[in-house]
Amino acid sequence: MPSRRGFTMIEIIVVTVMAAMLAVLLVSRLTGARTREFDLAADRVGDLLLMYAIRSEFADEPVGISMDPDRNSLRLLVRRGERDDAFDGWTPDLSVTEIRLPEFIRAIDMEFLADGDQVNPADKPLTSLPGQPRPRVDVTMQRTDAGNARTVRFSLPSNGWRPIRTDSMRDEPVSAISRTPVDLDMSGQWQEDW
Repeated sequence: MPSRRGFTMIEIIVVTVMAAMLAVLLVSRLTGARTREFDLAADRVGDLLLMYAIRSEFADEPVGISMDPDRNSLRLLVRRGERDDAFDGWTPDLSVTEIRLPEFIRAIDMEFLADGDQVNPADKPLTSLPGQPRPRVDVTMQRTDAGNARTVRFSLPSNGWRPIRTDSMRDEPVSAISRTPVDLDMSGQWQEDW
């Protein structure tokens, strides 16, 4: 009669430990992927604000930022052509790609402020008119995953081009290179190449 052999306790423990290690690796990879997706989305929102600032400064037509909650996206718009009751003139700026946000960041949950007043770009684009002062724009993105809460705020000054980024994961804002005015005559650098 052949003897039946089962698993020993050591074999069961080894298999359980290996399965636990694989689960930890899988969870850490998924968490890391979401962090990278959030960082990429934040970078794209910063780029969108930069393009908004540049277009509002140099374009001949009004420019705006729009949100599409159904597509979970943000887009840069320009106002061109004739307007009537059916068409308000806003068309996507084809030189700036639409920002599709990851599923764990809902566009409708993002906060937009223009000169301190809350606006909803899903209803009406956040606009800037040529020849008019641009409003100060503040945008807040949040990630509220369990254990991975994070907030990124962008602040685009009314006279600046580059948004200042504040990240809850970092101690200080990530902004443009700080510039200090230097009097070239007083510092003795008036003849140097710069």
